[in-house]
Amino acid sequence: MIKIPFFKKLFCLLPLYSLLSCGLDSILTIDPPIVTYNDPLYSSADFTTWYCSFLTTETSNLNLSSANFLGTDVYYKIYNNYSSLNSQRSAILAVNSASNNTASADVMINTYGYKQLGMNPSLGYSVFVPYTGLNRQVKFRIKKYMGSTDSDLGAYISLDGGFLTSGDKFVVPFRYGNTKSFDFFDDDEDDVYRNRDVEPSSGDSDYNYSSSASASNTYYVQFFAVAAAFDTENCGMAYSLVLNLGSIPIIKGK
Repeated sequence: MIKIPFFKKLFCLLPLYSLLSCGLDSILTIDPPIVTYNDPLYSSADFTTWYCSFLTTETSNLNLSSANFLGTDVYYKIYNNYSSLNSQRSAILAVNSASNNTASADVMINTYGYKQLGMNPSLGYSVFVPYTGLNRQVKFRIKKYMGSTDSDLGAYISLDGGFLTSGDKFVVPFRYGNTKSFDFFDDDEDDVYRNRDVEPSSGDSDYNYSSSASASNTYYVQFFAVAAAFDTENCGMAYSLVLNLGSIPIIKGK
């Protein structure tokens, strides 16, 4: 197991969902993460493949001028209709090209309301994988699968093959705000008031609700990775192209 040093915290209050400007016209170009080791598909029936794994791109971003490279973030959105997921994912990827620079991140965050993936216990990072100067292999599962005793099939975050921990607890992916899990149907005895392991509600900012659900007791979560920096010339956040990390189903009884 590994622990990550607590750094980059001075940026934790920066609004990562907005692209601000001080009136300058220069554009900061950030190299995106480009390698996926596993990108699941929401329609897959094999729960052993329901995890995301990719490589961050830090070594090529070491010399960003007039910027503070923060690291690599993961954004997500929950759906109950996979047609909506496919439509919005396609719209994001349609503008994901070097000629459009940050258009895909803008569409992802500002048009479709994707949110930063959280973690619990929270470590206070401004991004999911803070900058270290080295490329990192990231792997995460968002929930434990029913009946599994294998730690690799539980919820976790892994960096370069080691589980991320806080004290004696595994740090696991949580929804935006770090208070709600992705175990929507879990009967966790520790969550006696059902305020952590709850199904999404139609008013939740990280949830695209459709009155026509694709299936009962089923949700789908789409993920993207993006490199992020604070651009000191333009006084705001700057993003790379996005990397499609795949989509994971959450099904009652699985």
